[in-house]
Amino acid sequence: MKRALIAALVLAVIAGGVYFFWFRAASDDDRPQETVRVRRGDLVEYAGATGVIRPNVQVEIRSRESGEVVEVLVEEGQLVEAGTPLIRLDPFDTDRAVDGSLAEQRRALAQLREARAALEVAEAEARQAGVTNEVSTRGQSLGLVSTESARSSEHQQTVAERQVEMRRAQVAAAQAALASSRLNVADAQRRREATVLVAPITGTVLSVNVERGSMVSSAVTNVGGGSAIMTLADLSDLRVIGAIDEAQIASVAVGQEVEIRVDAYRSTVFAGRVERVSPLGTNTSNVVTFDVEIVVTDERAAQLRSGMSANVEIVTNRQSGVLLIPLTAVQSFGDEHTILRADGSPHNIVTGGTDGTSVVVTSGLNEGDEISADPTRPREEPSGGGSGGRRGGGGPLMGRRR
Repeated sequence: MKRALIAALVLAVIAGGVYFFWFRAASDDDRPQETVRVRRGDLVEYAGATGVIRPNVQVEIRSRESGEVVEVLVEEGQLVEAGTPLIRLDPFDTDRAVDGSLAEQRRALAQLREARAALEVAEAEARQAGVTNEVSTRGQSLGLVSTESARSSEHQQTVAERQVEMRRAQVAAAQAALASSRLNVADAQRRREATVLVAPITGTVLSVNVERGSMVSSAVTNVGGGSAIMTLADLSDLRVIGAIDEAQIASVAVGQEVEIRVDAYRSTVFAGRVERVSPLGTNTSNVVTFDVEIVVTDERAAQLRSGMSANVEIVTNRQSGVLLIPLTAVQSFGDEHTILRADGSPHNIVTGGTDGTSVVVTSGLNEGDEISADPTRPREEPSGGGSGGRRGGGGPLMGRRR
């Protein structure tokens, strides 16, 4: 009796569970399918990328002279105008070089004056010798001067003319020496001026790599070199340097609008514009990307900082007043795109662009048409038989989400 009662209770529990799950499943199948209506609206397509914010103009300050830093005139973050003194080096050596070159120039000038004076004397003597020779020649022709005297006068004129040539050469050499000394003076003065480093652009001081007492020993030469002792940048003209995947590059073009986001201002979208798209791809670990340069056009660009990471979305297509349905409402079967009408019947459509949430319908539906919002959910087949469920082998139309 006891065993019979236990068996009856077990059967009752099993029966209740079967009834509950059967009733629950039946209730789910009978639940109305969720539907949406085809609406008319606007759709924007994007190409996404990541990048780094960089100033368009950034320069490293390098010294042409070696020496000890005696004064640092600016600090990091300071805005400076072009031509503003930044750093002063000890000018002791360059001052000595200027003084020495000036002394050399004075000596060269004195030598030139002496050479010119000697030339004037030689030219006067040559003229006198020429007159004497001419008189002797005429006297010889008249028998008044002996042949020996005439020859002596001619020889003296020749010697005087050669002396003039020599003095002229000395003047030319003195002029060359003076020109060289003037170049040395100019070079020494430039070197002395180079001990004061000035800002080549109007911009912000990003970094200062020296302090008072530091030695600058690596100077810039004609072929480069020199250590960067300071960095300046024009932060009024910022760019985002990013990389676009090759699958999206065909839709990216110069002049397109860009939405820029940074972690520091998560709720702020900064405006930008595509400035340059590289024609050459870069292959990294079998992933090909193309560099893109985006100029920040937003009036709030001063909030951004050089070196910030940025997420950018380039507006590649903008459509207004088009028919839209949820992307999840579309099933793709190869090149075919299908939706389910409100009555559960499948219907082929032609789609356009997508923003990852909605998709444009270019043919097959009208505004206000009611369709299934979730075609992947199984439906009861109409009376008359047939295999239940949706068509096999399909999947939702994929799109890039913002």
